[in-house]
Amino acid sequence: RRDLSWPWKSWNSIIDAPEEGMLALITAPDGQGKTIYGESIAEHWAKQKNRVVFVHYELNRKLMMLRRTSRHTGITVRDLKSGNLNALQLEKIRQVKSRLLEWDGHISYLHTPGWTMEQTIAELRKMNADDECDVIVLDYLEKASASNRQLKLFGTNIYQREADNVEQLKNFAEVTGIPIVMIAQMSKAGKQSNFDNVDRTGIRGAGEKSDKANLVVLLKRDRIEDGYTNEVDVLVDKNTMGGTGTFKQLMQPEYFRVGDIAKGV
Repeated sequence: RRDLSWPWKSWNSIIDAPEEGMLALITAPDGQGKTIYGESIAEHWAKQKNRVVFVHYELNRKLMMLRRTSRHTGITVRDLKSGNLNALQLEKIRQVKSRLLEWDGHISYLHTPGWTMEQTIAELRKMNADDECDVIVLDYLEKASASNRQLKLFGTNIYQREADNVEQLKNFAEVTGIPIVMIAQMSKAGKQSNFDNVDRTGIRGAGEKSDKANLVVLLKRDRIEDGYTNEVDVLVDKNTMGGTGTFKQLMQPEYFRVGDIAKGV
């Protein structure tokens, strides 16, 4: 078994010092760990003294906390939910809680099921005014509900509604200077493409989303008999702040972890 190497040296130039108003887009097919990446980036930023807002339209806060505990303790969510933990596991949880409290920053989990993008941004604006929002991770873009304004303007055209959501986020980022990472779905064609042939055109409703983003990152794990391989191909397909290219990382989905592949292991 290969081990993870922390921190993410391969991502450092991208996420260590995000530009003011940066809009980043991370995409992958279903079930390949997009949210794990979002969670890991949020924690990386929180360690760097940032007040992070993690917007999650789908997973509830309790589950997000269980995933986070699993990531830092190596205890599976199934075991955490069971309540039948041994003394060693309980001690691991106690130590993790103390360690996370030592971070100079923190993460606020904003659960937004059924919210429109207008509602989401209004709440983010309040949190920013209260000095509780330095950076944002939004998971995931396509889950935002349509507003009455969007239904009048775009009807049933989901791609135009999603493009409008990106435009709202871009405007918010530029006005406030807050960097935002959006998680987005890949189109059917993008899901079926070989990684060597995939690019940002594989994003669902690609043009409007990728054109407004400063950074576009695509993820792909190969299909195997019982799911997906733990090796992740990462493609930085667009980066107005620096270089592009590909690299590999290793995921431990049972613990919601991802990181660089440790050298010599």
